[in-house]
Amino acid sequence: MAGRLYRVALLCLAMSQAVSFLSQQQASQFLIRHRRANVMFEEHKQGSLERECIEEICNREEAREIFENNQETVGVPSRYHSFKSYPANLRSCITEIPDQCSPSPCNPEGSVQCVDKVAAFACVCKEGWTGVTCQQDIDECQSGILEEKACNHSCHNVPGSYRCYCDEGFYIASNKRNCIDKNECFMHPEICGKAACNNLPGTFECKCAAGYAFNPVTKNCHDIDECAASLCAYGCVNFPGSYSCFCDGRKGERLSPDGQSCQEIPICVALQTSRKADILNMGELFAGIPVVYVRFKISANSRFTAKFDLRTYDSEGVIFYAETNGNSAWFLFAVRDGKLEVQFKNENTAKVTISAGPVINDGIWHTISVEETQSSVLVKVAQESVIKINSPSRLFSLDNETTEIKISIAGLPRQADRILPTMNPRLDGCMRRWTWMNQGSAGIEDVIRNIGSKQCYQNIVKGSYFPGIGYAMLPLIYNMTEDPSGGWKIKLNLHMLPSKDTGVLFALVRGEDVPLSLALTYSNSMPIGKKQDLLLTIGNQTVSQAEGFSFCDGERHSVNLTITAEDFLWTVDDVTHKSHLSNSELKKQLVLLDRAMQETVNTILGGIPDVPFTSTPITASFTGCLDVKINDEIIDLDEASHRDPNIQSHSCPSVKRED
Repeated sequence: MAGRLYRVALLCLAMSQAVSFLSQQQASQFLIRHRRANVMFEEHKQGSLERECIEEICNREEAREIFENNQETVGVPSRYHSFKSYPANLRSCITEIPDQCSPSPCNPEGSVQCVDKVAAFACVCKEGWTGVTCQQDIDECQSGILEEKACNHSCHNVPGSYRCYCDEGFYIASNKRNCIDKNECFMHPEICGKAACNNLPGTFECKCAAGYAFNPVTKNCHDIDECAASLCAYGCVNFPGSYSCFCDGRKGERLSPDGQSCQEIPICVALQTSRKADILNMGELFAGIPVVYVRFKISANSRFTAKFDLRTYDSEGVIFYAETNGNSAWFLFAVRDGKLEVQFKNENTAKVTISAGPVINDGIWHTISVEETQSSVLVKVAQESVIKINSPSRLFSLDNETTEIKISIAGLPRQADRILPTMNPRLDGCMRRWTWMNQGSAGIEDVIRNIGSKQCYQNIVKGSYFPGIGYAMLPLIYNMTEDPSGGWKIKLNLHMLPSKDTGVLFALVRGEDVPLSLALTYSNSMPIGKKQDLLLTIGNQTVSQAEGFSFCDGERHSVNLTITAEDFLWTVDDVTHKSHLSNSELKKQLVLLDRAMQETVNTILGGIPDVPFTSTPITASFTGCLDVKINDEIIDLDEASHRDPNIQSHSCPSVKRED
């Protein structure tokens, strides 16, 4: 509109210039002069082409009212001066305006047509252009302009239009807007070599099996050494496609649920492991040597006496051994087959052996005394005589009116090898309230008060106690003598009362290999500490798993296993379990076990020796009580070839019950 007013104003101004000086005749004819359209306050109004150039005289003055500046008023084009006379019809100053589209004011790049109008023009813009003269390019890439014609990925504006571009890995569709993914795996089948090609939007990936990484140079999958990344807190073993973290079970640790860190194996059933400083632990030393020595000098009017309380479940072992300095006389007091036995010898009497009295290995405290009189030796249990030996002379002869007697408690001195029949000197028992030679405790209480291992558990039950430290080793033979082919069989029967939920119960060890193991562990399928599993393992391969048992309930649980070169059968609390392996895989494992059984193997209870932790899944020592039979023979840990001194062979702390 502004352009139109401008052009009309120019025309009227030109006409006013042409008639600014009238002829004498015209000037004299004032009565016929055109009336001006002046009204009140007309000069205060905005200049109007209609009013100033048509309704009024179209001259320089009126043009000045339109333009309101001298520059445009003076610069009226000279071609309008061609009017020689004032037009008869003032509107001719508009109708005679030339074609406004000649020349075209429209931007030739952005317009398709110029439309001439009355003292004005209109430019028809091409798509993508705007403005009065189509001089402004529309940026179609701005948000909200394209709408349904928007580009999939990126948009680039160009004069009068736009271009869609696709990200790498895509190509443009026929509509020039959408982007289509390139399937590199289809286009280049060998792009990943031996790895699997997986097409992804805009790209692809070469995938390897878990535990392997793709090498773009060799185009092959290579094993990832996870151990190099120090993922494990203690020990790590890398193997093709994976890795395993291990903890030192011999230190009482196990692998945490995160599979990488180690944690202390927690107690799941508390036992009464408190010890009493006034109760002597007679089973402290596995070597069978005495736990305590005492010495006395006796005079002519003194006789040998001893009195104490004894508690044991052990069926055989030395209670005490007394001898003179020159070993000319000795006196042995022991337990055999659960009963008391006396052996002695002196200068006047050949060796005497007597076993008699009630069974005392029942785990109950018994008051026992040995009294030498002038004519006999009496052994009493609860003040009742159970053994009487007539003696025509003193047990220990005097030397210069006195003699020195050495008493060895709970064991035999190393040189005392004259005991017949042969006896295992180890005795798992407890002694209290002792009096020797009528001289009181002889300072024994002071010795054991300062040494915890010499103190006995206050409350015990029958069974072997494994404290989570060490193991017991037995040299057993599994060959079946009745089998002419030289076959072997392992028949294991055990009752367990765990105090911790992880540990080795039974194992066969050959060198650094563990051909067979039975171990307790916490259940991964349940909240930690709620349930436990039993693992039957050949080598480091679990062949069967008894899952989801409540072994930590303070009760004893039974496990029965029979295994040969052909098959195995096992039950846990009378529930039969089978192998999860296929028949062929199980046969392979049994073949490996059979090969190991052709060599010498050591039977291990309650733990594992120092073997590589990759030899078997569980290496932690068992904590709790065990009763074991192997091939129908009751296992007496006093007969072991090796036993950690902390293991009690016949007594176990009782369960701590809540009041």
